[in-house]
Amino acid sequence: MNEPVNHRDSWLVASTRRHVKHAYLIVFSIVFFCGITTCLALYHEEKQHILSDEQIAGDEFVALLKDALENYGKEVTSFSVMVQSTNEALTYDIFQRASKQYESTEKNQSLRVYFAKYVPHDHLNAYLKQQRSLMGQMDFNITPRGEREGYLPLTYGYPFTSNPGFDLLEPSYVNHQVIQRIRSAKSLVMSQIMSIASGSESVKPDKFVLRRSIYLPLDNLKGRVTDELGFYGVIGVIFDVKGLKQQLESHSERGFSYRISDVSDNPEHPVWFADSSHGRDFDPNHEIYWSKGVYNTHVIDFAGRSWRVDTRYSSSFPSLVNWGLIIVAFVIFSLLAVLLSWYVKLLANAYNQALRLASDHIEIDELTGLFSRYKIQTELNALIRRCRLKDQKLASFFMDLDYFKTINDAFGHETGDKLLIKVAQRLRSVLPDEAVIGRLGGDEFLVLLVLREHEKNAYLEGLCREVILQVSQSYFIDGRTLNIGCSIGVALYPDYGLDAETLVKNADMAMYEAKTAGRATYYFYDAQMGARLSRNVRIETRLRQALQDDVLELQFQPKVDLNTQKCVGLEALLRWEDSELGWVSPAEFVPVAEQTGIILLLGEWVFEQACKHIVVWREEGIQVPPIAVNCSAAQLKRPNFLAHLLGLLDKYKIDPSLLELEVTESILIEDAESCAELLRQVSQLGMKLAIDDFGTGYSSLSYLKDLPFHYVKIDQVFIRDIMEDPDHDALTRAIINLSHDLNLKVIAEGITRTDQLERLKSYGCDIGQGYLFSAALGASSMVNDPMIVALREQQEDDGTLEN
Repeated sequence: MNEPVNHRDSWLVASTRRHVKHAYLIVFSIVFFCGITTCLALYHEEKQHILSDEQIAGDEFVALLKDALENYGKEVTSFSVMVQSTNEALTYDIFQRASKQYESTEKNQSLRVYFAKYVPHDHLNAYLKQQRSLMGQMDFNITPRGEREGYLPLTYGYPFTSNPGFDLLEPSYVNHQVIQRIRSAKSLVMSQIMSIASGSESVKPDKFVLRRSIYLPLDNLKGRVTDELGFYGVIGVIFDVKGLKQQLESHSERGFSYRISDVSDNPEHPVWFADSSHGRDFDPNHEIYWSKGVYNTHVIDFAGRSWRVDTRYSSSFPSLVNWGLIIVAFVIFSLLAVLLSWYVKLLANAYNQALRLASDHIEIDELTGLFSRYKIQTELNALIRRCRLKDQKLASFFMDLDYFKTINDAFGHETGDKLLIKVAQRLRSVLPDEAVIGRLGGDEFLVLLVLREHEKNAYLEGLCREVILQVSQSYFIDGRTLNIGCSIGVALYPDYGLDAETLVKNADMAMYEAKTAGRATYYFYDAQMGARLSRNVRIETRLRQALQDDVLELQFQPKVDLNTQKCVGLEALLRWEDSELGWVSPAEFVPVAEQTGIILLLGEWVFEQACKHIVVWREEGIQVPPIAVNCSAAQLKRPNFLAHLLGLLDKYKIDPSLLELEVTESILIEDAESCAELLRQVSQLGMKLAIDDFGTGYSSLSYLKDLPFHYVKIDQVFIRDIMEDPDHDALTRAIINLSHDLNLKVIAEGITRTDQLERLKSYGCDIGQGYLFSAALGASSMVNDPMIVALREQQEDDGTLEN
């Protein structure tokens, strides 16, 4: 029954319902606000992107301007190097040829070059005579006139020389300090931007001069006149701003603006000598244009001057924004707000009823979100009624996770809960949409699926395989990789259950059968299964009773040396004949014993009976060979196994060498490390060990190499078909050869024919066991068995029989 809702819960439900009524307005406001926020974020992102691009474009433009100025500087430097490297005095012809090389480029079409030669006072007359002869002007003289230590007159010019003979060292010269700095610094110096106008003509400044001093090595003057430090003169090159702009305009982006000013002398009031007006004069709105926009400012220091460069995109910022993206986002969010609010309003009417069901927590499993046990049972009853009316079939899948308990115990319930959540998610993804999925509790799930007319068992089998495959994939939880399996039992309505209880019970029984078959598989319930499971229940009940009544029997089958045909050992075999069930095969009752835990009691009973028989035979004067006893995985896993075994040996005073242990490979796979250590301890006692049913399990060679085994037993499946099946024959021969290489003896069980015996002997098999030699014998029959008699006679002859 559902628990009553208390007053606090009632108030909470009522309050929730009131808010639900206006939920559509809340949804609209939230979504619309998210849209506005998204649009603003997109606008901000666009703005940052445009500003970043503008900054990058400006940086690239400044780098281009620097490269252009550096190239100008290299030209002047190369000119001076040419003068320095010539082995003769600089003549006008040499100067003219060198100047024409620079004029040939487009950027230097209006280039002007001049050379001012240094003339000491004592060489003044020789210089005047040379220049008058060269220029054909007898009145050539150095101006302004006056007596000075040295002169630096304009000597050569290309294409012409303004004011030839003008002395640049004259103190009244406007650039006198610049010339002095060039002479002392021996470096490239640039003038401020200037205009070269005739008369009173006033034009925008459009020229700049690069000057460099020329020094000659004092030890290699070769008749050339210098001062005491080797100063020979000054090279000056006048460049046109128009040529510089042509280099910049050819590389600037479309829609990119710039302006350049020399701010070396007056940084607060720059005079712009170049801009992106493509040669046009400054328009009246030029300063307004730059004051309105946000622009980037850079400063370039070159040849003693500082240039300020302002850059920006020509277009206004709004015109650069990608408004389409912002508008699309706004429209999408607006439509989404309208649709969601409308949908929420539709759901609001149905929400109150759903709220009551959810508050009671009776329909949905809180952990996985699947249907609860109550809800899935309700759904099952409803589906059965529907299928009864429409004559349809209903499949009930009972699912249980393999090894979940191990993970839950090892890592805690929190990890187990997270694993169940992920399993539920995978079930939803792999099962059809019409499937009803519920969690019964723990790691058990129930799935209900109404079948269409064309969907048969083959469809259900494929669905089971897909579910097992998906559920068995690895899970990554809390930094661990976890692996589980899934066993599924299927029962169909109306074939094997007309009501919900019977259908679920039969599906549960089928799932149990799937686990018995090896897990990670599926099983369909049928009539034979019901009979078989019923018999297994009877076997379990009668087996427990048989242990109490001591009606079980231990028989012994001889193991024979194939070369000498003599008995070298016995295998203890458990036999059971029940008063109700009749004779029950070990192949039938041993698996039941393993599944129910009775195998532990059976194992202890077999060991003790074997020890008792050895004592009885010893008292009767019969010395039997070692007796091999089979050990189950459950026995070896018990912490007190070795202690119990030692207790039996001490109780009956039996030499450990009279017992042998036979274990299967599956035992080592399940818990290899602990089982390996246990087997080493058993071997150290003097007991011999054998791997039973070799070849039918995992057959890992590491067991033969690393563990103290003495025998390898080849399963009778191979021996039975050794003459007819070439594969079994080859495997048998390979196992024998491998075992001998590892110094292990081989026991072949299930020999029933002479041709099998001869084939095994030809392969070098050591020991045989089977009906060809002897069936399993009761303890009382051992006295008269020919093999045991022959063994006793041999012992008497050898004097090894105990008296």
